[in-house]
Amino acid sequence: MLKILLLEDDNIISFAIKKYLEKFKYSVKIFKTISATEDLSLNEFDLIILDVNLPDGNGFDYLNYVRSFSKIPIIMLTVKNDEKYILKGFSEGADEYISKPFSLPVLKARIENVLKRTGHKSKIIFKDLTLNDDIKSAELSGKNLDLNIKEYALLKLFIAHKNENLPRDFILDNIWQNDFYEINDNTLSVTIKRLRKKLGPDYEKYIKTIRGFGYMWSGLDIEESVKK
Repeated sequence: MLKILLLEDDNIISFAIKKYLEKFKYSVKIFKTISATEDLSLNEFDLIILDVNLPDGNGFDYLNYVRSFSKIPIIMLTVKNDEKYILKGFSEGADEYISKPFSLPVLKARIENVLKRTGHKSKIIFKDLTLNDDIKSAELSGKNLDLNIKEYALLKLFIAHKNENLPRDFILDNIWQNDFYEINDNTLSVTIKRLRKKLGPDYEKYIKTIRGFGYMWSGLDIEESVKK
């Protein structure tokens, strides 16, 4: 599920945005002041919707602050629709600028376009397991599984083909491709064993061994936060 940080002090506007976007499986967390976001980790979010006029500060200042350490997509939302403000927003790192009043369907379309334009990748979620393709990492209940490249690729392949019997050759071709020097009779078995260990007892059970054939990820509740 795509997570949005909404920094907006108008209750009517923020509530309308939240309710509308939640219909499309977005998760929206509302903050009314800049100070309320001080203890947040922006890594928790996929996009920021930022009002320019806030009770305790200027949205442009917050934009500059975020841009000093993060490339997270930011959409400016404001009544300041003069050309100079629009140009200021873009010059300081905003990805989109929307003037109030605005259409909720248009806002949603702008969000989707910004995510495509900024190269946002899908997050794949299976119960408490989250794969972040931006950084090729996986977390279980918020804890990093510390997977290597092959383990991550294997887990992603399994979940993408859940409830499918995957032949060993199919897995090897997809994960190792041209890395023939890495492959021997035990390559896949050893990688599966390491992955199961890192997943732990509650999740290793989803990897089923199909004797004489290959493997299958058996489970439900998979969704992509952004469908390409």
